[in-house]
Amino acid sequence: MDMNIPINENKNNENKKKILIVDDDPDICVTLRKIFEQNGFMADSFMEPILALANFKAGLYDLLLLDIKMSQMGGFQLHQEMKKIDKEVKVCFLTATEMDFEKFRKVKEFYVLDKERFLRKPIESKEIIREITAILNSVSRG
Repeated sequence: MDMNIPINENKNNENKKKILIVDDDPDICVTLRKIFEQNGFMADSFMEPILALANFKAGLYDLLLLDIKMSQMGGFQLHQEMKKIDKEVKVCFLTATEMDFEKFRKVKEFYVLDKERFLRKPIESKEIIREITAILNSVSRG
């Protein structure tokens, strides 16, 4: 199965929140997509940030869930490029360390992001659903 092809294009899911997962770990992509779909969300995943960017369109997703450290393009750079296409999409970053949050909070584009926008891997299913739901229901955008 090609992990880089969006799988949910069913028109019956119009009211569901749609999440884009970009992580170069195929296990994380599959696991998160299953968790989200089992909890009433629609989810697409890409292992290649460049391909995710090429397929990204304004208004298509409610939330971006981006790994910070990927080989082709990091999550922060990918977010900057996606924000040029859709200024309204919300974002949450996946990180393996707390240092990523502190390091990138100093970057001008990200200083306004809350610590809650950074989820540390590994993360329990219930916790990620709770955090993602809170972000999606928040008033502020990406």
